[in-house]
Amino acid sequence: MRYCHALILSFTLLSAAAWGGKPIIYDTDMAIDDWLALLYLAKHPDVDIVGVTISASGESHCAPGLDNVRNLLALANHPQVPVGCGDDYPLDGYFVFPEPWQVDSDTLSGIDLGRWLPELVQGSASDGHAADLIHRIVSQSPEPVTLVAVGPLTNVAQWLEKYPDERGDVAALVMMGGSYQAPGNIIVPLFTKDHPNSVSEWNFFIDPVATRETLEAEGLARVMVGLDVTNRVRLTHAFADDFKARTRGPAAEFVDGVFDKNRWFIDSKEYYFWDVMAAVVTAEPGLCKGKAIPLSAVVAPAGDLPYLGSSDQSMPATTARGTARQHLNAANAGQVVAADSGPTTKVCMETDADAVFEGFTATLTNAPAAAK
Repeated sequence: MRYCHALILSFTLLSAAAWGGKPIIYDTDMAIDDWLALLYLAKHPDVDIVGVTISASGESHCAPGLDNVRNLLALANHPQVPVGCGDDYPLDGYFVFPEPWQVDSDTLSGIDLGRWLPELVQGSASDGHAADLIHRIVSQSPEPVTLVAVGPLTNVAQWLEKYPDERGDVAALVMMGGSYQAPGNIIVPLFTKDHPNSVSEWNFFIDPVATRETLEAEGLARVMVGLDVTNRVRLTHAFADDFKARTRGPAAEFVDGVFDKNRWFIDSKEYYFWDVMAAVVTAEPGLCKGKAIPLSAVVAPAGDLPYLGSSDQSMPATTARGTARQHLNAANAGQVVAADSGPTTKVCMETDADAVFEGFTATLTNAPAAAK
């Protein structure tokens, strides 16, 4: 089995070199916007997905995440991409996404992929731990790989810890997460209205230790696609209707189904192109206007009074690093803060929203915009 996986990995990397596309490892927690970003990258002519790693500390659990990734890749005609799963828990702390979000992620909003795929993948095996899969791909790639991380940074931090000499072999780490100047998004009226955190973004909040270690890692080129720029790309019914009118092919039909299932989400005016924005910036770097800043993230123990409204106390008491798991201060965990010195991260602050939406739609549907 390991030999077979190695052959698939080598074939994928050689194919990427032959096609001339930008090789991408997509690190995802497979939430609603992750599906769209995955399909966009898989369909983009200038991108080659050479690996997918699942951040299981995020919204999706490992087992359904593996199946959903493989099935969506098949939907986009990329069935041979290696897929690995990471740890189920953050490096420290007990933070989790709301359970209804996890259920929606595990079930693809209830959309039946059997409409397009008569033989769905079920019971997928992982092609190794996510950190090791990143290592194998980066070390074997004939050119620098871009790592696109759109969930908690658990896998990325573990790769950085285990394989520190590979940082210079990565073209860039593009992260969807954090907020530099915009308010946080932890407080969501229907799910977390009493939460004490008004300054953090969900991905960075879930694993603040991984966030801090990734932002402070030397020798790694980083781009942060956080709330400062994703707040500029809010989904509307007008956009969803335009996408529906131009829908062609299975991948686009699935995305259209996602929009139909989540009209309530569009109604809430809380639905943004979070992870999709990171994918678009990866393919079209010019759509990120920003500046390079030394950054860190807040990690503070909670003491004797942890906030349990976003915690799962059933997590193992010992972390993957062998330390005692501790409660972290929920009021500011994962908050991005400017550092006095250290390595910089390019922070995306502005974009052309019309170009983002049109680029996404044209890539998924291969249909021209309607005349106005």
